[in-house]
Amino acid sequence: MESIVFLGIQGSGKGTQAKLLSKVLNFQHVNIGDLFRFHIARQTELGTKVKAVIARGELVSDDLVFELIQASISADVKGIVFDGFPRTMLQAKYLTEHYTVRHVVFLKLDESEAMVRMCARRNCPSCHTDYNLISKPPLAEGVCDHCGTALVQREDDTEEAIRQRFKEFYNQTLGLVTFFEERGLLREVSASGTVEEIATKIREAIQI
Repeated sequence: MESIVFLGIQGSGKGTQAKLLSKVLNFQHVNIGDLFRFHIARQTELGTKVKAVIARGELVSDDLVFELIQASISADVKGIVFDGFPRTMLQAKYLTEHYTVRHVVFLKLDESEAMVRMCARRNCPSCHTDYNLISKPPLAEGVCDHCGTALVQREDDTEEAIRQRFKEFYNQTLGLVTFFEERGLLREVSASGTVEEIATKIREAIQI
């Protein structure tokens, strides 16, 4: 099955661009963080396992991540856009062994700009619509456009938590850039600009 992967520092817009591209290509969008939250909220067997790991303050194992992915892929899907996967070398090897990777889009963004973007993120706890006070603000300050619920900031979007995630990215995920570059799959794209400008640059980079 064909797949396209998005890599980039937190705040680079991976989720937004992955969703847009998946709609253009009619591919399934798979975000690992969303899978965690989906299964935990519905108290599935996999969700119970993930919740227990997170509660212990540990990282979800590669094998459990693979289980989540396998359980989420639709049988009739044309292809997949992965967002937030892979994060480890073992996951990268799993990906190349189980899927036909066409492109790996590496969204490059300065850390200071990424910090500003992430601190501006807000979410509706009721309908789960995402906002950004800079690029996608709500019509009424602090209130969801769709259901009127007060918007919240994720607990892990504090400056201290974000800096820790940046550190994890550089220590772990950045090594994947070389892995995919050596295989001729990497497409570097600047993540500066508007959502539309970045989307255009991505389509040009992967020639669609």
